[in-house]
Amino acid sequence: MKKIIFLLMISAGIVSCENESNDFVDQETSNDLSIQKEKEIFSFDNWEEFRKSYLKFAKLSTEELEGVSFLTSHYDEEMEISYALQGILNKDNQFRLADKIIWFDQGNFYEFESDEEIATQKLNIENLKEVGSVSQIPVSLSEDTSLAKTVPISNQYQFRKQSYIENCGTGITQGPSPRAFKYVHEAFAELIVSGSPFYQVYQYALHLRVKLEYNHRGNSWRLSGEGRDISINLTNTSFLTNQLGSNLSTGIGATNYRTIRFSNSCASHQQELLNEVRAPGLIPNSFWNINVSGTITQKMFGDTESNRWRDTVNW
Repeated sequence: MKKIIFLLMISAGIVSCENESNDFVDQETSNDLSIQKEKEIFSFDNWEEFRKSYLKFAKLSTEELEGVSFLTSHYDEEMEISYALQGILNKDNQFRLADKIIWFDQGNFYEFESDEEIATQKLNIENLKEVGSVSQIPVSLSEDTSLAKTVPISNQYQFRKQSYIENCGTGITQGPSPRAFKYVHEAFAELIVSGSPFYQVYQYALHLRVKLEYNHRGNSWRLSGEGRDISINLTNTSFLTNQLGSNLSTGIGATNYRTIRFSNSCASHQQELLNEVRAPGLIPNSFWNINVSGTITQKMFGDTESNRWRDTVNW
């Protein structure tokens, strides 16, 4: 799948006619999602259920998410979307919405009436009914709009693996690797547009990504699946701002995401939700104002202590 292109920020007039809620998916709904997973596709009554499930998944660790969603350890490196969204999409990049089938491709959601229609019309993408999109939005360092970027803010540490014990200590021990590895900690912003043609919700989300990569060749890096001792201890007051510099994170993000805590002695890549804002239309020239501080540590399971990276984050 091709990488998602940066969203062109254009103004749009939207009429509000749907009751929105920031409540997370309750336990009953979570159980329903687990049952639906067994049927190889998630089903939602409406777009609001889809949005709630996205937020529910965004609050889970990677290991928890793999247990209740379609996210697997074989993460798609070409899909620059959150694990929460990857968890909703099945192997065919689809989910059901009421009596429709929604297909995700190259940053867009398309609507189909049936599996038969997908088979006959999917290749004629110019004529498909588009019902939403997913894209990156700018992020910047705190309170300095001149540093706005369309790429993640990132801290990286490159090293040579000396040892690794597979399966969190129960498998064989690998010796020194000729490949270079690097730990990557970064802020990643995602915008999901969804809804009916008459009312589309713009769901802005800011994630922290904690991952491990290996040097495939030259300057090409790929995700690497070794388990690591990961600890995240952060204070977070990041917020979404508009062209006037106003703080738009006055709802769920203002109270629920000030501290980010995670600890696991043998974990995979992690994503932590830092903040989330919804709007009944596009917020022109908006961007995430990053304000995150604390520490993130990573060490491959069984590797030498000298390869542990304690990253002091001050974004």
